[in-house]
Amino acid sequence: MKDIIFYDAACPLCSRVVRFILKQERNKQLFFSALQGEHARSFLPKKGIYDVDMKTFYLFKKGSMYHRSSAALHLIPYLKWYFSVLMVFWLIPRTLRDLVYNVISKNRYRLFKDRCELGNVDAQRML
Repeated sequence: MKDIIFYDAACPLCSRVVRFILKQERNKQLFFSALQGEHARSFLPKKGIYDVDMKTFYLFKKGSMYHRSSAALHLIPYLKWYFSVLMVFWLIPRTLRDLVYNVISKNRYRLFKDRCELGNVDAQRML
């Protein structure tokens, strides 16, 4: 099964994060799906997510679904080797990590006003 990032395609921060991942990914094995898209609408309920939180992103990895800070930390092994130093954030309790994540996600439109279009992304990796 494919490892998929589900993200808010209307969010300026989310679009930038997807572009960052595409540039820094080691093996080009992640797939991307907009939360607003048909694939997400049909896939997520099958995994028990009926009320999609547009302020978070989801990572479906090896049959498990992750969200918020845990999804972000589960992305680290997909990135180039020098990002492995970020694994230290696993030492922070999830409640504290998610608190910081929620503050950023709540203010993302204020912090990142200009939407960064994804442009020419490999269509095979977009679902």
